Amino acid sequence: MKTPSRWRWLLLLLSVLVLVVVGVLLMTLAPSAKAGSSYDNSPWGSRQFYEYLEQQGFKVERWQRDYPNLSGQGHVLLQISGRLRDPSADLAQWMADGNTLVRFYWHGEPTAAPFSYRLQTSQGSVLVETRRRLQPRDIAPRYRPLLSDDYGLIAYLQTTLIGERTGQQLQSVYPWLVANAYGSHTQLANFATVAALLQGLPSTTTITTIYFDEWLHGYRQRTPEDVDTGLQPRSVLDYLSRTQWLGISLQLGVILIFLLWQQSQRFGPPLQEQVATLSNSATYIAALAGVLQRAQQRGFVRQQLQGQLRHNLAARLGLIADRSNPHHLPEDSELMQAWQSVTGQTPALLHTLLEDTAMHEDRQLLEWLKDAATVLQPLEPPETRER
Repeated sequence: MKTPSRWRWLLLLLSVLVLVVVGVLLMTLAPSAKAGSSYDNSPWGSRQFYEYLEQQGFKVERWQRDYPNLSGQGHVLLQISGRLRDPSADLAQWMADGNTLVRFYWHGEPTAAPFSYRLQTSQGSVLVETRRRLQPRDIAPRYRPLLSDDYGLIAYLQTTLIGERTGQQLQSVYPWLVANAYGSHTQLANFATVAALLQGLPSTTTITTIYFDEWLHGYRQRTPEDVDTGLQPRSVLDYLSRTQWLGISLQLGVILIFLLWQQSQRFGPPLQEQVATLSNSATYIAALAGVLQRAQQRGFVRQQLQGQLRHNLAARLGLIADRSNPHHLPEDSELMQAWQSVTGQTPALLHTLLEDTAMHEDRQLLEWLKDAATVLQPLEPPETRER
C-alpha cells in the first residue's frame, strides 16, 4: 500500500492554491454575465457610453422589461453581450413597426487583420481589438457597410424581410466597441463614432429613445403585465449557469478528482499490491548463464549438454535406471545402436551431437539444442508427443 508523503500533501496544497487564485482572477478580470450593461463600471461595461449619449442630447433609458412590452416607432434597442441569440418574434415584430435593433456581439470569422487595429473615421481613431471580420458575401444583398477595412466588415446595417415589411439591424462583430475601456479619457473616438452611426440611422421618423437592454443582463422591472418567461431557473444547471457557483463547482470537482488520484482510492475496497515471488533456481540459472556467456565458455556448456543428452538417451532407451550414476553411462556407439534399433532411423544426427566439435557462436549452441530435441522426440511417450 502506498502511504501519502509530505511532498504529496505539499503538492496538493499548492494545486488547490493555484486553482483558487485562477478562479478569483477569472471571476475578477474576465467579462461576466453583466458585461455590456450600462450599470457595469468594469472595463467591459457601457456605463460611460450611456452617460456620453445623455451629454450629447440623446434620450436614453434602460430597458428592464420583457420584449413584448416594446411599442412605438423610431426607437433603438441597444444589445451588448459576448453572445446573443437570434431576435425573438416579438423583437422582429417591433422592428417591422419602424424601430431599429442594435447588436454588438461576437460573430464573423477570424482573419489576417491585426488584433489591435485603429480605424480612422471622420470623428477620429476607433480602436478595435479583434481579428474577427464579416465578409460582405455572407450577408449580401441587403446590407450597408458602416465601419470596414481591407479585411471585412466591422459594423454594418442589415435590412431583414419580416412578412411583407422590413426591419433593420445595426450590428458589430466586436461586442466591446463602446465599452468603458474606450471612454473619452482615452482620446479615442469609439463613443463619438457609434453615436454618429445611431444619429444617421435611416428612419421614417426621428430617433425618439435609445434603450439599453438591461433585461438581457438579468435586470428586471416587475410589473403585473410583464411576461415572466425565463425568470425562474428551469433546473439546477440553469441556476448554476446564472451564478458564480458553476465555476466554483467545477473547481471543487477538479480538486476531488485530484484527491482520489493522489490517494490511489477507488470506489470500493483498496486492492492489495501483488508482490512477485522469486524463484531461487531460476535466478541461479540466469546468473550462471550470464557468467558463462560473458566468459565465452561455449565448449564447457556443450560438454554439459552432451552429458545430459547421453543420460536422457540411456534412461529412455532402458539402458540405465533414471536415477543411476551419470558417470557410468554406456558408450556412444552402444547409445547410437540402441537408438537406431528403437527408432529405425540412421544415427548420423546423433553421432554429430555426441562428437567433440568446437563452437564459436551462440547460434551453433541453439542449433545443437534444436537437433537434440529432434533426436529425443521419437523416444517420448505418445501422450507427450500429442501435446
